[in-house]
Amino acid sequence: MLSTLRGPAWPIVVFFAGFPLWWLLGFSTIGFLLMAIPLGFQLLKRRNIAVPRGFGVWLLFLCILVIGVLVLWVPVPGLVSEPGLGRLLSWSYRLLWFLAGTVVLLYLGNTTEKQLPTRVVVQLMAWLFAITVVGGYAGRFFYQYDFPSLLEVVLPNSIASNVFLNNQIHPGLAQVQNIIGFETPRPMAPFQYANSWGANYGMLLPFFALAVRYARTRPGRIGLLLFLVAALPPVVFSLNRGLWLGLVVLMATAAVILAVRGNWTAVISLAAFGVVSYVLLMLTPLLELLETRLANPHSDEGRSRLVELTIRTTIEHSPIIGFGSPRARQANFFSLAAGATADCRQCSPPQLGTQGTLWLLVFTTGFLGAALFIYFVSRRLVPALTLRDPVATAMLFPAVFFACVLPVYDLVSSPLIILMVTLGLLWRCERQDGFRAHRSTERIST
Repeated sequence: MLSTLRGPAWPIVVFFAGFPLWWLLGFSTIGFLLMAIPLGFQLLKRRNIAVPRGFGVWLLFLCILVIGVLVLWVPVPGLVSEPGLGRLLSWSYRLLWFLAGTVVLLYLGNTTEKQLPTRVVVQLMAWLFAITVVGGYAGRFFYQYDFPSLLEVVLPNSIASNVFLNNQIHPGLAQVQNIIGFETPRPMAPFQYANSWGANYGMLLPFFALAVRYARTRPGRIGLLLFLVAALPPVVFSLNRGLWLGLVVLMATAAVILAVRGNWTAVISLAAFGVVSYVLLMLTPLLELLETRLANPHSDEGRSRLVELTIRTTIEHSPIIGFGSPRARQANFFSLAAGATADCRQCSPPQLGTQGTLWLLVFTTGFLGAALFIYFVSRRLVPALTLRDPVATAMLFPAVFFACVLPVYDLVSSPLIILMVTLGLLWRCERQDGFRAHRSTERIST
């Protein structure tokens, strides 16, 4: 890994390897965007930049994102009009994430194994998973400790105290929320929200499982497998039903694929891990906590109403390109008065286009933009089903988890970059397989 620091891949290695430090400095979120800048410069220095099949669809999606600036201030009946630059900043911020993801995808696909080995990328993602697990324990047992990042200290208070910016640069350990009848800490370190923690956990887990293959010794592999078992309690601490559902789907998908390919040793290992996890739940208070969370749906009704309103508003007023950025409703779900009330603190709905990336895509880029995004990601996953390369197969699972939580998590942040890392490595496997096939044909023809 040290050798990659001297090559063009140094931004990726420096950022991910030093992630705990960047978190303490206040760059754990915006650092993903900053990392894309030197990667982009390196891409621009290339004479030719290869693109994956179907990339024209992605470019069309990006065009719709850009066109969204034209409808940011268009009045919509029932929604709050927001003059000024606030909506432009929101639109710009999300656009930067999609552009950064594009850079990461193209960079990984255009670098060689010598410049940036796939093994190194997988190990960096596995390292980030380990940090996420440690952050889960810290958020559960040390949530009462609070400290500023270096960036908070350096920036003027008028800037650092901005609610949106502070959420991005403050190294919090947990969100303390009352969703099961009493206040409970939900881990979020080293990310900005509890749901972000869950999204990153689920998408990084397949990388950690793949990293077990790269362990050079038997004790090393055993240690990594034991860490996987130790990574289960924070999943329950998180009270995160989206994470729970995604992990169940991941295990079921893995079992089916392994069984179809006849890898019964792996199927048995997966079943054994499931049994160990169940026993761990049964012998600890974790099972009771899980059952309590399932018995308290909390925000389901509000989410359903928000989704319904989001879809209806988009269909009626801008079904093709959406509205460019989320918007607030003029009244709450239960009365003509806007905002929450003393008797109903949950009545004030979040902005339309939030509470799930699927609805963000629908509301901000219309049904056309959402369809283009989903098509491109799905198209890029085909090699994971056709190639026998274990890396290609493993790359299916972060994307499967992403799809599971697409309707419930806001994923336009670090999970989007991890998705692009996934698609980039999968594209690299596809190109290598094509190269091997070409070389084989060449040898036969000669």
